[in-house]
Amino acid sequence: RDSSTSRGLGDVYKRQPSNSHKYMKINFILGSALLLSQPLCAQNEEAKDTLTAQMMMQNLPEVFVKATRPIVKAERGQLVYNMPLLIEKMPADNAYDALTRIPGVNELNGNINYAGKELTLIINGKPTTLNYAQLAERLKAMPASQLAKAEVMLAAPARLHVRGMVINLITKDYVGKNLLSGQIQSIWSQSKYGEGEGKGNLLFQKEKFGLDAMYSFTDGTSYGETTTNANHPLQGKRVAYHDKTSQKAPGLTHNYRMGLSYAITDNHQLSLAYTGKWDSSQPHHETMGTGTSQQQGNEHTYLHNVDANYNLPFGLQIGISYLNYQNPSQQYLEGTILDEERILYTNSKQVIDKWIFTADQSHSLKKGWKLSYGMKFQNSNNRSYQATTNKDGADIPDATSQVDIEERILSFYGGISKQINERISLEASVEAEQYHSPQWNKWHIYPTLNASWKANPGNILNLSFSSSSQFPNYWSTMSSIYYASTYMEIWGNPHLKPYSTYETDLMWTIKSRHTLMAFAEFQPNYSVQLPYQTTDLLAVIMKETNFDYNHTIGIRASTTFGIGNWMNGSVSATGIYRHDKSNDFFDLPFNRKYISAILAGNLSAQLSRSHHIHFILNPFYQSKAIQGLYDIKSVFLLIAILRWASDNDKWSIVVKGSNIFNEGFSTKSVQANQDYHMNIKQDWASASISIIYKIGKYKEKRTKDVDTSRMGVN
Repeated sequence: RDSSTSRGLGDVYKRQPSNSHKYMKINFILGSALLLSQPLCAQNEEAKDTLTAQMMMQNLPEVFVKATRPIVKAERGQLVYNMPLLIEKMPADNAYDALTRIPGVNELNGNINYAGKELTLIINGKPTTLNYAQLAERLKAMPASQLAKAEVMLAAPARLHVRGMVINLITKDYVGKNLLSGQIQSIWSQSKYGEGEGKGNLLFQKEKFGLDAMYSFTDGTSYGETTTNANHPLQGKRVAYHDKTSQKAPGLTHNYRMGLSYAITDNHQLSLAYTGKWDSSQPHHETMGTGTSQQQGNEHTYLHNVDANYNLPFGLQIGISYLNYQNPSQQYLEGTILDEERILYTNSKQVIDKWIFTADQSHSLKKGWKLSYGMKFQNSNNRSYQATTNKDGADIPDATSQVDIEERILSFYGGISKQINERISLEASVEAEQYHSPQWNKWHIYPTLNASWKANPGNILNLSFSSSSQFPNYWSTMSSIYYASTYMEIWGNPHLKPYSTYETDLMWTIKSRHTLMAFAEFQPNYSVQLPYQTTDLLAVIMKETNFDYNHTIGIRASTTFGIGNWMNGSVSATGIYRHDKSNDFFDLPFNRKYISAILAGNLSAQLSRSHHIHFILNPFYQSKAIQGLYDIKSVFLLIAILRWASDNDKWSIVVKGSNIFNEGFSTKSVQANQDYHMNIKQDWASASISIIYKIGKYKEKRTKDVDTSRMGVN
């Protein structure tokens, strides 16, 4: 109770090791409480006590305890990324860009992949029903600040109604709040040609009632190039062929959405949403070389989707969705090849009507077990046609067809999960699916397993097994020919079958910063579009066919790092062994094996803390690889971003360079009598500037999206 006592306590506090700070703080608080609660008998004694307490507070040194929160942790066989913390270290202004900040996630040839492998994206545990381009647009319109976490699942459980590798983006919850907020964004992109975009989002929440709206438009011209070099085997001879096709497509796109929701209670909610799209484009392809052609097109897309979801208090979730998709187009092709003239008129239209119904139920059982079960029914009708005539107006039979196909998919699933003890967790499910179409009618069983063992909080071992199926694009199953140029013909395949995927992954998470993963994947009936040079005609046929199988084995390592408070990043390396085998590709069976590597990274540097300026660099390298008959040349892609944000984070300006070195994908097919080389540049080098303004604290409504993944010609 004198000054020497207070100084002694301060000295002891300073000498404590860092891991005892929290205990010393508790002791000091308890000691102060006891000191101040002593009975005071005289005025001078009270003054002395007050002085002593003040001296203790003055002499106690300031202590700062610094800790690093993990960006990623492993839960139930999945990697869970803290998205607010991730984008704090590597800033992003929309959910799509935030997704590419996850270690191992890259954008390759316009598609998101993880360690070079295809995956499915879903939002808030709902399977997306958008094709990739529409989903990308949806995520680019969603502010990154709205994301709470991202779950990277090597094997999605059946309750999510998706299969295989999945990233589930979880948005922040806002039910019960009162707010009006939104975001406005304008973007100008300059590639070979310019393109302007405008996006607006609005959210109104009044306690239990929510309304969200979105509108975006794009007006401009896209550009790409394809170069072909071939020594064509024609009637026992070799004919040299070369061409270069410029693909220019001016167009205008409108996307819009309106959603309503009402939370009756915490576990009793109803939502209704409408999503629409209107798109118009006038593609122009010009081919120069051995074969010359001019191709003019006019194409529209109309999409209407209505979703209704009802969550009941006892755990039952019901979803109903209706989709109408229409894609009318006209094409005029005029060209010559080896003195042969081709003048073709093509009129086509794709009309899809689809209904989806889902029902899911979950229960908490004794001893920590959880039970889930449910079903999904999907009915779709494909009424599509293509009519092609020559310059005299006569029909070309091989390029004229019409279909009216009904497709039904019915599935049932059941699953269990349990946290067995503090270290071991388990989740397993099995789904039975019946797929019926005029060409295919069969039941499949798809089991899924996720198991994890936690050696300690930062070191976790995960084992997963997944199985899934992939259905062909609607256009791919038509028995018609689409003339992309005088040399290239795209053939449909009415005998195309779905293919299955069976995958096993073993992942070791070390200190919540490093991951090692080994994986094996087997895909019977795998299908992809491949080229074939026919010997009776100077033409290359692009046709999607089923393999016997595709088999892939790989290993991946990744780590995150930081240098002070100004630099953060991640790097990953993947090695892949691939085996493709087919005994039924025209007259050209193949059995090919190859080893390739992928190196990728993310680097974010804070150039100015006071002015909130960040520089972000995303390099990607893939060594030589194979796909069926294709040999794919190595490729290096680089994205650079410079970002400024205002002090209140209301305004931000983003300057971005994509595919800075204007790299393309070079492929060749030189098996047996084939000699075909193609260089594709669909993602032309571009620079863009974005101006973003945020109104209030934007929190976008979680939504269900529209499935058009098998529609359109691409």
